[in-house]
Amino acid sequence: MKKNMWLIIGIATLFIGVAVSPLTLGIEIEESNTPISHGNILYVGGSGPGNFSKIQDAIDFSTDGDTVFVFDDSSPYFENIIIDKSICLIGEKRHSTIIDGNELGIVVSINSNYVNISKFTIQNCSIGSSAGIRGSTNYSAISNNNIISNNWSGLVLLYSHFNTISGNIINSNRWCGVHLGTCNNNIISDNTMISNNNEGFNIYNSQNNTISGNVVSRNEMGINIGKYCKNNTIIGNIVMFNEYGIRVYESYENNSIRSNSIRWNMYGLFLEYSYLNKIENNNFIRNFMNAGFNYYLPDGETKNFWNGNFWNRPRILPKIIFGTLFIYPGWIWEPDLEFDRNPALIPNRIGE
Repeated sequence: MKKNMWLIIGIATLFIGVAVSPLTLGIEIEESNTPISHGNILYVGGSGPGNFSKIQDAIDFSTDGDTVFVFDDSSPYFENIIIDKSICLIGEKRHSTIIDGNELGIVVSINSNYVNISKFTIQNCSIGSSAGIRGSTNYSAISNNNIISNNWSGLVLLYSHFNTISGNIINSNRWCGVHLGTCNNNIISDNTMISNNNEGFNIYNSQNNTISGNVVSRNEMGINIGKYCKNNTIIGNIVMFNEYGIRVYESYENNSIRSNSIRWNMYGLFLEYSYLNKIENNNFIRNFMNAGFNYYLPDGETKNFWNGNFWNRPRILPKIIFGTLFIYPGWIWEPDLEFDRNPALIPNRIGE
């Protein structure tokens, strides 16, 4: 019972930390973004009287506002759990409190708003359109987990808004690290996304999201801003050793890519059929090709805006960014040029 009492104090401290952390990013979000536990605490594993042996049993018994705390004593938990209530699901230690999907589907499904998932290792979803964590949710927090070694994607959110995804290790997933589809006003910060087979981070048909302070490395595509994305901010990330560091595909309005360290990729940044985006104060260092683009520019539209980027070495004159040259039988489509008219003389300070 004494151990449980200290856990109550620890969980309360955790929620205070989650509530404060978005403020440190300098980003305003609605106060209701962080779920706050005000109900009972249900225990899974361990040796306390009345503790549950399965995570799903505790979730089924819980009500909105409760916390399900999972001890690592009985780990791994071979379960495919469904969260359909506004609860907090907290593990004892992220590296040793393991939920293993046993290749039988989604490991953790979220079907409710105001959900908090923290301090687990979540692994081994099935092959196909599955994920370690998958759901549709608003005002939820997924933080400080290891989402690793899943047989498809690590984390997938669809039609999900005002969520925080922070401090997770999202590595070695068979397809994508994090995928957001039709998701607005989310914060994806301070995660590590390494060695996912396709994208480290992928977003589609989404707007007003902030992707900040992440380390994105050794993926096929580091950060992919897909079709119909606008007003997203990609800031302060370290993007290195990917085939494509950052790719923007068919996104036309005011995506801001600024203050990122983009280095040692095959292609640092490539904009494909994308315009009206801002690329400012990044460091492009030792990529095989630092930056490029292609598009058929619609009549009356303007190009992308480049400013203050560092291009391998100090530059006084404007830096030319070359478009792709297309050669077809009978004609050649000559590439356009874009310019960083104020390149940086020294590397920009990233993450400050």
